[in-house]
Formats: sequence, C-alpha cells, structure tokens
Amino acid sequence: MSYVRAAIRAGLCAALLLTDSCGGGSSPPRAAQGPGEIDLTKRSGSGAAQEPNEPADNAAAPNTGTPIRFEDLPVTRLDRAKVPIPNAANPSLGAVNAPVVVQMWSDFECPFCARAHPVLSELLRIYAGKVRLVWHDYPLPFHAHARLAANAGREAYAEGGAAAFWKFHDAIYEAPETDLDAASLERFAAKAGLDATRFHESLGTLRHDGEIKQDMAIGDAVGVEGTPAFLVNDYFFVGAVPIEIMRVIVGRALSDVGG
Repeated sequence: MSYVRAAIRAGLCAALLLTDSCGGGSSPPRAAQGPGEIDLTKRSGSGAAQEPNEPADNAAAPNTGTPIRFEDLPVTRLDRAKVPIPNAANPSLGAVNAPVVVQMWSDFECPFCARAHPVLSELLRIYAGKVRLVWHDYPLPFHAHARLAANAGREAYAEGGAAAFWKFHDAIYEAPETDLDAASLERFAAKAGLDATRFHESLGTLRHDGEIKQDMAIGDAVGVEGTPAFLVNDYFFVGAVPIEIMRVIVGRALSDVGG
C-alpha cells in the first residue's frame, strides 16, 4: 500500500490525506478504513455539490473549508504526445465528444478503486455532457482475484458492450466485502444478464488476458504504479480523491479547452 500525502496549503499537511492507492505490499479489505483516510462514500467539506458553472477554485478541502488551489495538488502534466487516445477497445461512460476525458486505470479488488466509484458517479452527474470516463484494466499482482475479475469485466464488455460492462462494474463496487472468486463473478454476471456458459468458459481460459496486458502497458507508459490512477485530459495523478479535489482538476482541464 502506498499513501501519498500532500498539502492543499502549507498548514494542512497533517489535516488531509490527498490520495489513497494500492501499489505495493498488501491492501486492506475493501471495507477497511485506516486512520486519517477519507471515506469517499460520504460527502464532506463544502456541503451540497456545486454545479459546473461555478468557479473551480470555490472548492474547499474536506473538513477544513480551506479553498483548494490546483497549483498545490500532486498532479503531473504530461506531454500531449504521450497521452493515449481512447478507442472502442475500452468501455467508456458519458458523452463521446466530451471536452474532458478522464481515463482511469483500475483494479476490481482494490479498496481505493471502490472508494473512487461514488466520486466518479458524482463527477459524471455534475459535469453531464462535459466529461467522459474511460476504463483501463490494471490488476495488481498481489490481489488474488484481480486478474480474473479483469477478465470477467472484459467478457461483460465483449458480450453486451458498455451497458453490460458498467452494470457488471457497478455490481462489484456496490457490494462491499464481496469475494471476487469465480463463483462470485458468475453471480455478478447473472445480474448483468450475461450468457452463463460463455462467461464461465471465458473465466476458465482467461480469454481477455491480451487486452488486459495491453491496458497495463499503456498505463506503464503513462506512469501508473498503483490504482486507481487517473489521466484527466493531460493531467496525471494516482489515488482516490474526494469530489472537491476531482472537481478542481476537471475545472482546470475544462479551462484549458475553453469549456
């Protein structure tokens, strides 16, 4: 587990854990929450979600009310030539022509990826029509069922397209403390309306390993070392962050393109 602590302002180093990610060693159960970690399933800080036409720098750090400045965030801007171009090989959600593309590298067994799920759902709601979310697999080797779950997600996409994938995805992330062994994955597949025989055969052969390895290679080239990792247009960072911080980053990306 790697924890990346960064200050929103100099005096807040100990007050806010900016990023939680899985990236080495072992990870806690999906329901676990360590000292100082932000529970991303709950709203905090400035109260009700602000609408996208409000200035991005109006966001406040959770539990402090202190304004968040983009310049203080642990975000790296990539050379645009190194930004991968999403295509139909990856499931996506949101407007295809959205001015901001959030590419994420994720692991179905990562507890912090599960915490990022409600934040991303909120982001898509706030910025409807302006943000597109693109999924990339990055199963970590120390998660026992991550590779199998990644194959399962790919099979859902192959069988039913984006709608089936996101239904399968949501079923996993909205079921805390659920094991991701083959039997459990097959139950999720049934909820997503997938063909039971084809799905079972896919898990047995790890049919989609090639696609998953390609996703991981793309992530490695970008700088992914843990999950979840995000590329918001050309702004890269690792770790689950609260909606207040995600909104500041998306706001900057929108500003860059005149949105």
